[in-house]
Amino acid sequence: MKSRIYYGEYSLKHWINLMLMGNISLPEYQRSFVWEESDVRRLIKSLQEGQFIQPVTIARKDSSNIILDGQQRLTSILLAYLGYMPKKGEFQKVETMADDDDSAVDENLITDNKPIEWTFKELIKGNSVQNSDDIKDELEKNDKYQELKNDNPLDEYFFENTYLGFSYIIPESDDQSETQKFFSTLFRNMNYLGMKLSPIESRRSLYYMDNDKTRFFEGKTEDGENVLDNIKINDKSIDFVRYLSILSQYSIHENHSIVLKGYSSYKSREGYYADYVSYIVGLEQENNNTKFDGFDLNKIFPDNCLNDRFKSLYNFIVENKKNWGLSEKNSWDSIIDADYWLFGLIYIIIFEGKNISADKLDGLQEKIKGCIKAKRDDSLNNKNSYSKSPNRLGNLRERLGESIDIYKKYAV
Repeated sequence: MKSRIYYGEYSLKHWINLMLMGNISLPEYQRSFVWEESDVRRLIKSLQEGQFIQPVTIARKDSSNIILDGQQRLTSILLAYLGYMPKKGEFQKVETMADDDDSAVDENLITDNKPIEWTFKELIKGNSVQNSDDIKDELEKNDKYQELKNDNPLDEYFFENTYLGFSYIIPESDDQSETQKFFSTLFRNMNYLGMKLSPIESRRSLYYMDNDKTRFFEGKTEDGENVLDNIKINDKSIDFVRYLSILSQYSIHENHSIVLKGYSSYKSREGYYADYVSYIVGLEQENNNTKFDGFDLNKIFPDNCLNDRFKSLYNFIVENKKNWGLSEKNSWDSIIDADYWLFGLIYIIIFEGKNISADKLDGLQEKIKGCIKAKRDDSLNNKNSYSKSPNRLGNLRERLGESIDIYKKYAV
């Protein structure tokens, strides 16, 4: 079945009126509102700066206009206009599926956005209120909402003269069966067939035009050598940004117990790595935006010494990795091995600009091997489930601290 598609843009004020008057609505399948106050502020700031914002997609169905893509953006614009946010603790959370995350339970602050049983329909359903001023008055008296604070005051001129684009899809058939099939295919194409960037590809988009930053984040010398000599874990490439970000935060206070605070959930850590890249390139972070405060790239790597340190790390690994228990494919079978061998080594050579004493290498390597063996033995003897959950935050921090302490004893 064919469709007609129109393109255009509306002022933010017009979008707000469309929502308040019920001229656009959410289909039942749409998830609830998940954005945090910081996300709303970031969107408004981007609009104020004239940055590109992805257009909204609307479709005509059964004499109504439904929002296929753009609920979070449109809701955020409405909330910014009204000046209030729903308190997430006041609304029932949407039921979520269990997953295989090995989250630690020793953190209270989790950075994942949590969906709640709330959409902008709550502001207008069964409501005789017909204008935004009356809704504002209602929200001011409702303790389920809190005031939304913006860095820069918003006025009517901003909402009336700032625009957000749209695409409008109209199926060319009145047959209910054909229309249903059309929308099923449309939903599938939008939600399943789109090829999203991987997390690493998304990070790369933040620095790809800066050659120096690209070499830094991807661990490459000026000659193009991989500083880890292409060592892998389970035959998969090692994420160098993971080591850089964790060690950068550690270097601020030299305290492994505060590293990744707020990121107990394994799945939330990609946000941590992306925030690190954003911090280094001067962009706003998504969450906990003080976690890297005090880390100064220019002080850590003065006088353009980064390439020399990268070369030193590369040379050390090439000369010594034969003793690290790697497979014939240049791979470890566990993140446990990688962290014990690499955390301290990268910290001493890259962050402190030191080297490892050549006449004490045997002692250092035996210490590292001993730590790795101890973890494996404990798991084999059922003393703990360390090997089953190596990414648990407490386990990661333990490896970080022990690895650095060992290498420091052999640094010169």
